[in-house]
Amino acid sequence: MLRRAMKAKQTGFTLIELMFTIVVLAVLLGIGVPNFRDFVRNSRMTSAANDLLADLNLARSEAVKRRVPVTLCKSTDGTSCSDTSDSTPFRRWIVFVDDANPAAASTTNDGNGAVETGETVLKDTSISGAIPTAANTGRRVIYLPSGFPVSDATNGLSRVLFCDSRGTAITAGGQTAARGVAVSATGRAVVSRDKAKIEASTGGGGFGGCP
Repeated sequence: MLRRAMKAKQTGFTLIELMFTIVVLAVLLGIGVPNFRDFVRNSRMTSAANDLLADLNLARSEAVKRRVPVTLCKSTDGTSCSDTSDSTPFRRWIVFVDDANPAAASTTNDGNGAVETGETVLKDTSISGAIPTAANTGRRVIYLPSGFPVSDATNGLSRVLFCDSRGTAITAGGQTAARGVAVSATGRAVVSRDKAKIEASTGGGGFGGCP
């Protein structure tokens, strides 16, 4: 019995096999980790731009459906258009019915871009804190029942640019890492990843580039 036990075949990894496995794993991690990191960052950027696009479309459709002004504005507390500075990042916004009593005749407070007593907040959205820069031109969009926005040269939101540490660098697919959301004069909102348009000056219809 002892002789038979001594002759039993031993199983396991040799040192060479173990070293080869470690090398293969190191190569796979070296390729996969950077790609996964970019995938996560791209997902965050896409989510931020799509959230704003969806809420702009929501505000526009609700204005048409309810036949009253509906506003999307930058906010810091989720209940009011409390953020009155263009210099602060566009990280949080609300959509609200800009009319306290839609059944009543129009008043001076209807469609004024401020949350008044009795006006309903339809949506409160915040973007990921992992996006360090979110520049903007303007602070609010007031949609009329026609679906067109109020012309507001001082506070009207026309462009929002979402950037991260990559700036406007080209990523997989040949498009920039930044996302720009533009609101046209007709109220239609679109997302752009075109590098030339993202980097063009705001005076030329572009987004001004990432800081």
